[in-house]
Amino acid sequence: MSNRQDSGERSRQELKRTAVGVGLRPEHYQDVLEQAPSTDFLEVHSENFFADAGIAVDLLQEVSASTPISLHGTSAGLGSVEPVPDDYLKKLKRLVDRVDPLLVSDHLCFTWARIGGRLFHGGDLLPIPYNEDSLLHAANNIDRMQQYLGRQIAIENVCAYIEFDQSDFDEASFLSEIVARTRCGLILDINNLMVNARNGQVADLESFVDRYVESLDHSAVTEIHLAGSTPVAKEELLIDDHARPVSEAGWQTYERVLESIGPRPTLVEWDNNLPSWRELLGEATKARKAQRRVLGREGAHESV
Repeated sequence: MSNRQDSGERSRQELKRTAVGVGLRPEHYQDVLEQAPSTDFLEVHSENFFADAGIAVDLLQEVSASTPISLHGTSAGLGSVEPVPDDYLKKLKRLVDRVDPLLVSDHLCFTWARIGGRLFHGGDLLPIPYNEDSLLHAANNIDRMQQYLGRQIAIENVCAYIEFDQSDFDEASFLSEIVARTRCGLILDINNLMVNARNGQVADLESFVDRYVESLDHSAVTEIHLAGSTPVAKEELLIDDHARPVSEAGWQTYERVLESIGPRPTLVEWDNNLPSWRELLGEATKARKAQRRVLGREGAHESV
């Protein structure tokens, strides 16, 4: 490879690692159709496009022709004892074949349970204990989904509003063990990490984040998620409601993570009390500026 070709290849890789996207929700469908989004990719919730046909399906196919799509699931329940239902996998596979997404992901949580012989969905992203049994069930579900889709998927850390009495692993070590067993990717949701730290009354957020990130397999982190939460009183539980812009502490933590693991494709999530499309894209611009600040500092260190 010539020096010029080598430089071009590095530039393409760098662009991919510094990509910034936003979540596309129904309130902004018209905005996307009327103007080309000034963002590197768009994320949609997979289950919203499982139908055989309809306006949403047509829109996604039109948008995916010009803008890379990330499929982010909320219902697979990869941490459940019950396997992911066949019908769910069939619908997801059809959607993947339809839009050829740059990433397929879901949450490491419990959703499916069999009660009285019937299969029920919990309707939320419920936490799982970090023990050997959970590890086995999660690894089996992830393996099954990856084999069915014929591609790697990524799993996201979730908010846990309860603590289990016994665990064999901390969360970061649990995630790294799953990666080692399944070769799946990781989505590092920074707001989820911060919400858990705040609700767990962690005194030193920076040290907590440093220890957490250090325990992860950095090579497995395929994407970073950013979001904001509605502030609550000190004695109240903070909820990951994706209803506000990323907080200043969130941006500081994001830069801290980037300094530790390097740039990663980054998604800005906003699901409730949605802002204008322009304001949402403004959050993506802030993420790009944060990346440039970190890369600038790294470049300055290398030149010394």
